[in-house]
Amino acid sequence: MKKFFYILIFALGLQTAFAQDEGPGEIKLREKMIEYIQTKLGLSRAEAEKFQPVFINYFRELKRTNREYKGLGQPLELQQKLLEVRMRYRDQFKPIIGEQKSNEVFTHERDFLKSVRQEINERRQDRIDGRADKRKNSELLLPN
Repeated sequence: MKKFFYILIFALGLQTAFAQDEGPGEIKLREKMIEYIQTKLGLSRAEAEKFQPVFINYFRELKRTNREYKGLGQPLELQQKLLEVRMRYRDQFKPIIGEQKSNEVFTHERDFLKSVRQEINERRQDRIDGRADKRKNSELLLPN
């Protein structure tokens, strides 16, 4: 239980990536997250069909809660509200995928978000490095 709590707290910090309204990119990202989690959990087709709409509702409520409480300058209150949402949806996941898998949902969610952030950081760094390389090349072409 203690491990589960720490995982939830860590995942709370990662939710800021989803604090804006859903655009096409965010919908695609959400769908990739659902696919990732379903694969990691090894859900059957029947389980996946029942799990997906509940997860979408969870995802939307998590975003809405994050948006409502983030601007208030009360980080502990935000974390508490997000934890309440997670606990409520964990109870909704249990009848569909069982207790163990319902706890694992949040671990896989955290892992997915971590990999997305890592990919974003790598792309940013590649762009920065690319600009730096172009700058060096242009400096070489300038006459002295």
